[in-house]
Amino acid sequence: MSNLSDSILSDAMSYTRPADISAKLAELREHRPICLIEPDDIRPYWAVTRYEDIRYIESTPELFSAEPRAVLILHALEEMNQAQFGDIMGVKTLVHMDGEQHMALRKITRDWFMPANIVKMRGHVAELAESFIARMKDKGGECDFASEIAFWYPLRVILQLIGIPEKDEAHILNLTQQLFAPDGFATEEKDTMTVFMECVQAMAEYFTALAEDRRAAPKDDIASVLANAKLNGELIDPFTLTSYFVLLATAGHDTTSASIAGGLQALIQHPEQRQALLDDPSLYSKAADECIRWVTPVKHFARTVLADTELSGVSLKKGDTVTMFFESANRDASAIDRPEIFDVSRKGSKHLAFGHGRHNCLGMHLARMEIETFLRLLLPQLESIEFNGEPTYIPSHFVSGLNSLPIKYKFINP
Repeated sequence: MSNLSDSILSDAMSYTRPADISAKLAELREHRPICLIEPDDIRPYWAVTRYEDIRYIESTPELFSAEPRAVLILHALEEMNQAQFGDIMGVKTLVHMDGEQHMALRKITRDWFMPANIVKMRGHVAELAESFIARMKDKGGECDFASEIAFWYPLRVILQLIGIPEKDEAHILNLTQQLFAPDGFATEEKDTMTVFMECVQAMAEYFTALAEDRRAAPKDDIASVLANAKLNGELIDPFTLTSYFVLLATAGHDTTSASIAGGLQALIQHPEQRQALLDDPSLYSKAADECIRWVTPVKHFARTVLADTELSGVSLKKGDTVTMFFESANRDASAIDRPEIFDVSRKGSKHLAFGHGRHNCLGMHLARMEIETFLRLLLPQLESIEFNGEPTYIPSHFVSGLNSLPIKYKFINP
């Protein structure tokens, strides 16, 4: 059994040591699959680590609500004035909603992310992928694949869809990193809470201005659709609209970036899997899904218990928080065959990296296509690829993955 503290699961800095997190999740999954954790700086929560329990929670919103605590955050943040915090990033975000309003809001942009539209985008996404592969070639045989390539490619895809200009990409990337991993930006002058709040305010200002622009001059983009959408005859209220933009612009690239970087890392570690793709290109779509399962960028979501109940024999009280650890579900051998093996030919993967039920990821088809496209175009062009230093990881217990991945490589035709 692991001798690591249970509280590391909600400690952002612990995610810079992914092996520790994996060890703790394996221990809990085997011995204490529904475990009460009481950290010093976060309200107590039940850690849920088995696949079937997590799937049940996601499938039963009448018992487990996304409101008001969808993500584990510092107790001090939860106690802040509602006008300062909640109105901007509180219960009005899509991830916190259940019921008819949630479904109505998802419907506004749903068609942009459905398979029929994704097929139309393939050619353009391939062009973008090739442009970033060309950037790799220009690097002279070595680069930090995470920070120089993987962060930027999905970012450009989603920001073009939304209608955000290329000149603003670095600004959006910086805000995304501060939102998901504020601990990594804290200094002696600014603590984690200050970094987070300033980031939220900057995002609100940016997307409010974007919405105002698209109401004045609509274009063929998601920003125009959202800015001019109406619910019950009224424009979407400013806070809900801002949170919608934030969700699309951040989750729309950050999780895919993590899966591409972590997927390439796995392919370097498992050269036989890389060769399998070269031998059988029909496997690229399965490989993309395996990269997503392997990395599982979204580490957790939380739900509030709405009535006294039991979960796999554990008594839960109304008002308790249950927290679903998706990486653990995706390593659960009772649900996934040989989960500790990276297998690009894995058939019928039923991983939970995209969530399940009404809160499943809106952009999952786009994410799969982006990863598949990049790998399909990159791998056949490589003569060799290897690590060129130690990787580092993002300090976040919510969305995390590689922060840096130094690699060396040779292209067949430089």
